[in-house]
Amino acid sequence: MPEVTIRSFAKLREKLGEINKISVADGVSVYEAIERFAENNSAAKEELFSPEGLKTYIILMFNRERIDIDDAKEMKISDGDEIVLYPPVSGG
Repeated sequence: MPEVTIRSFAKLREKLGEINKISVADGVSVYEAIERFAENNSAAKEELFSPEGLKTYIILMFNRERIDIDDAKEMKISDGDEIVLYPPVSGG
């Protein structure tokens, strides 16, 4: 089973912790890995998902590249991959 690291920053880090490691089945997509993480973490479910799915304002990075939700549904996880979650960013 591949192991993936899920890192969170800013407000999400406060709620979810900075680093989480989860094991997923072979062939799982990035999106499915995030769903799996949220299934076992009520704070992640609340912060990341709405009834429609992953909240569209969550910024996703996969192995140091920014991806969108559609990419996350297509890209497959390999052992040692990293998903990074950022809340919306604002400021001046």
